[in-house]
Amino acid sequence: MITRIAGTLLETEPEVVVEVGGLGLAVQVPERDRAALPAPGERVLLWTHLAVRDDGWTLYGFPGREERELFRRLIAVSGIGPRLALGMLGAAPAATVAAWIVTDDRRSLATLPGIGKRTAARLVTELADKLPPPAALAAAAGEEAAAETPAAEDPELAVAEQLLAGMGLPAARARKLLAEAREQDPDVSGDPVRWVREALRRL
Repeated sequence: MITRIAGTLLETEPEVVVEVGGLGLAVQVPERDRAALPAPGERVLLWTHLAVRDDGWTLYGFPGREERELFRRLIAVSGIGPRLALGMLGAAPAATVAAWIVTDDRRSLATLPGIGKRTAARLVTELADKLPPPAALAAAAGEEAAAETPAAEDPELAVAEQLLAGMGLPAARARKLLAEAREQDPDVSGDPVRWVREALRRL
């Protein structure tokens, strides 16, 4: 199993090629991550997954271990193959895709390429309880710790805001949606996942 490669990036088009020990390895990388790769000639490190099929071997690469682990979770779902999973992670950040699954946001999942309502429902059913909790997802999305923000006094609010930020919502918009959800149902603020779900219904 090839779990990680580190070498010189030779090219990014038409495919990503990394030279390792004199060998040029072709790696399938999500479009979002491909755009963030260094310039050819520079060093690159990718966490990889090797898919072995009768018609050949394909190496998939990701900038972090978390992205690769989500990719592996996705392809374990019935009807989700490597190409489809790669397209999902190329259309939205891995933390965002995971957050949509954890919060049962099937509408957002269905906007990903190749994912319809039935597949979105299957993703939630099979993966929602297998992915990291909301706080970990927010951290993976690169949000700052809530300890130095006003939301630190309300941990549930901090997690909810970070989840929405990881989905691409501006901070002001996220706070407004969360406030509206809590105003309608004060009990919702005790569960960040439920709170986010109710906030998203207002989009």
